[in-house]
Amino acid sequence: MTNEIVVEEKGDKITLIKLNRPEKLNAMNLELRNSLLKSIREFNRDERKRVAIITGNEKAFSAGADISSIKDFNVDLAEDLRNSFHQIIKEIRFSPKIFISAVNGVVAGAGISLALACDFRFASKNSRFVMAFHNIGLAPDSGIVLFMLRLAGVKAEKYVYGGEFSSEEARNFGFEIVENPVSSALEKAEEISNGPYKSYSASKRLINRVMYADLEEFLDYEAIMQGVLGKSNDFKEGIQAFQEKRKPVFKGE
Repeated sequence: MTNEIVVEEKGDKITLIKLNRPEKLNAMNLELRNSLLKSIREFNRDERKRVAIITGNEKAFSAGADISSIKDFNVDLAEDLRNSFHQIIKEIRFSPKIFISAVNGVVAGAGISLALACDFRFASKNSRFVMAFHNIGLAPDSGIVLFMLRLAGVKAEKYVYGGEFSSEEARNFGFEIVENPVSSALEKAEEISNGPYKSYSASKRLINRVMYADLEEFLDYEAIMQGVLGKSNDFKEGIQAFQEKRKPVFKGE
């Protein structure tokens, strides 16, 4: 485990998992993703544990994928999604245990997906949600389209095409807006872990059956699409523009 993820045990039943790259707004490079996946799997394997809280810091929950770490335009985005981002989402969503996201500050791209994948979601008033995928010529990924449309319906369509939304608008996606997201998450975690836990776990399985029975199929389709876009000229232009700190000039190619 690297220091890009900090794990705190809150008693026998609750684990706090903190993304810890504050200098990069918790952007998810490969090292952070691998550490996050490892920590979630360890939590899921521990029979004592019942609730995990995923959070960041005051400035950011996560800025999403770390674009600055992309050096090779020949990278296979489909495989990258399947081997890391998708594994994280499935470990959260298909676990019988309960996951809570506690969001502060900026949350962008796949960071939004990570927060939405959780069973309960808390956000502060200063949270700012950024759909950044189109800025580099990609489609939204990590299950975010499925989560947003299932949770908010037609209200979510405009966000799929890009832009930002506020903490108040995030209520449409099941976020409870609170003064201190981590404190509220810990309170909810205590309630669940000390309550009729098996019934909560069964309730999650019922929700999955109604809302996310096709999640794995959707992620496979998403990976194929992103793999194609990752070979486009617009993707190369988007990455180069990001690295050169200028506005991209897309040609739809």
